[in-house]
Amino acid sequence: MLKLIKKSLIILLLLFINIIVLLSKSIYNFYEKNKTKIKKYAKNFHIALKEELTK
Repeated sequence: MLKLIKKSLIILLLLFINIIVLLSKSIYNFYEKNKTKIKKYAKNFHIALKEELTK
């Protein structure tokens, strides 16, 4: 019984790690494809925040 629980926990852990890796790869690929757009939006957001703080 204890061996079965250990094996199932190990399998769940491996699945969880696999899901995290897939998510991080997809986020990285999205970032690489849209890097220039993200930088442009971040710069515009930074400028807008500066303007709001100076008011």
